[in-house]
Amino acid sequence: MKKWALLLAVGFVVFSGCDNEPVLSPAEQLAIDIQLIDQYVLDNNLSGFYTDGDVFISFDDEGTGTATPESTSTVEVVYRGTFLNGEEFDSSKGLSTEFAVYQVIAGWQDALTHFKKGASGTVIIPSKHAYGPRGRGSIPGDAVLIFELELLDFRN
Repeated sequence: MKKWALLLAVGFVVFSGCDNEPVLSPAEQLAIDIQLIDQYVLDNNLSGFYTDGDVFISFDDEGTGTATPESTSTVEVVYRGTFLNGEEFDSSKGLSTEFAVYQVIAGWQDALTHFKKGASGTVIIPSKHAYGPRGRGSIPGDAVLIFELELLDFRN
């Protein structure tokens, strides 16, 4: 009986670690996300740039002045979040909302440091700088996120 229990336990351990889908490293997932972002940019005729943090920004309006928010700033924004397929997952519903920059996902923190007061545009965030492989709520793991974002004001 002991042999049978041991074989059953070993089999459980061996097969419980098996997955039909390969696990990607963060670097491999980032490379896939960048390909998806590049294709989206091409398909939607966007011009813009990648930040040092791998976030793509395309400005519709560059805003005024030279100051930009810092991690400790409180920002007032209007936003709409979608997946690459256009499905909306979040929105401020056209109303302004305030929050501290350090309270949001890394991709927003990075992007906001490039926005001047009054700036608006498209921000595309690789999954690594959003919710990663686990996702959150209605956002699946490894999802690239797109935000239409307008920075109305900020306080440092």
